[in-house]
Amino acid sequence: MGNKSNTDTTSTSDPASGDDSSNTHAVSVYDGAEWHELDVPHGRTLRDALWAHDLSPHGALTRHLNCGGQGHCAACTVDIEAGAEAPDQWLDTFLHAQDVGRLSCQIDVTQDMTIRL
Repeated sequence: MGNKSNTDTTSTSDPASGDDSSNTHAVSVYDGAEWHELDVPHGRTLRDALWAHDLSPHGALTRHLNCGGQGHCAACTVDIEAGAEAPDQWLDTFLHAQDVGRLSCQIDVTQDMTIRL
């Protein structure tokens, strides 16, 4: 996974290519106090989707001190209950193996998900 942007981009779907970028997915997020239901465009990083809905995978300090979604700091970990594909980035894979959580910046939303912040 490469460098992800924090901005929304609009793209059109090309049925001939199988591109389903116009699809959205339901992401259920528990923030420790209540559940939030998000409608997230296909392929957007989970971190960016959370920020777009005024939710943060970061704590008070790491909200300002983090790598900006580059997958280097482990400050955006979330618990995935359902819907994420297996990790393929080294730090995300390591954290997942240690049962610490997953890096939200390294997860592309490609299906419905349930997560806990």
